[in-house]
Amino acid sequence: MENQENKAPEAQTFDGGITPEQVAAFKAKHRKAFRIDIVDGEDTHVGYFKRPDFETIKAVTKVSKVDEVEAGRIMFDKCWLGGSEELRTDAILFMAVQKQLGQVLNSCMGSLKNL
Repeated sequence: MENQENKAPEAQTFDGGITPEQVAAFKAKHRKAFRIDIVDGEDTHVGYFKRPDFETIKAVTKVSKVDEVEAGRIMFDKCWLGGSEELRTDAILFMAVQKQLGQVLNSCMGSLKNL
């Protein structure tokens, strides 16, 4: 008989059952789609998000002056395409996603040239 207590729990990936075909559809529909992986202990939670539109950025900017967490929730909900539902319901995972979504807003580079 094997001793079950000595076995380490196996790492799992929670991605909401999103298929490669769905990922391709996200990219085709939204032009830019992002996968955010959050590692929690041995487990990985995956979420798929689209780039925010002007309406989303406006709402986030307005609400962030009063409640930054609610502003993050708006960004999450408006950009969410699918994945692990725990990213939405677990506060620690949610905040880790917020950090990554903030990088999406600052991911483009620009340059200014005097002509």
